[in-house]
Amino acid sequence: MKRILVVGEDALCCALGERLVAAGLPGWSLARTSIDTQGVTKLKPALPRYIEQAKYVQPVLCIADTDGQCAVALRSSWLQGVDPDRFVLRLAQTEAESWLLADREGFAQALAVPLNKLPHHPDAEPDPKRLILNLMRRSKVRMFRDEVIAATDPGKPGTGYNLHLGTFVRSHWSAWRAARYSSSLARALQGVQALDVHQG
Repeated sequence: MKRILVVGEDALCCALGERLVAAGLPGWSLARTSIDTQGVTKLKPALPRYIEQAKYVQPVLCIADTDGQCAVALRSSWLQGVDPDRFVLRLAQTEAESWLLADREGFAQALAVPLNKLPHHPDAEPDPKRLILNLMRRSKVRMFRDEVIAATDPGKPGTGYNLHLGTFVRSHWSAWRAARYSSSLARALQGVQALDVHQG
């Protein structure tokens, strides 16, 4: 069985990477537990190591946020002209949360929020994380309202933010449904699928 390593700048990026592998590379398995670098400042300097792994050990899928920057410029800056076939770097426009919102039906159903409040163009949302927090205030499930939003500051994530959104991604989120509303996700899915071609 072909194997792939998933690396993400946070837990949410890792969960999304795992689901992209499941959707785009059926029959492949994860080489090991996904690596959460806990921030882009730790991810960026580690990229040469993961590129080496992609060359000599197994393909690597790396997921990070653009944080409002140009994805093409960011990718060029990070890779410094190195672009091996077996290393896939995909950047969520603007944050990984925009890819969550892109599965409109799944998000509305799993997190009990109104479907008509989900954006049709999540890549264009300037602050997807804030939008999710606003949406969660409308959730019909009290546990989500209480735990996804910080009790002391409604503008910040609560202690259950990563837990509940990670569970949503792993249990309900569909990369194929989401790709209909997010062009950056659609390109990411194509990039993952291309690995199967490169690996024969």
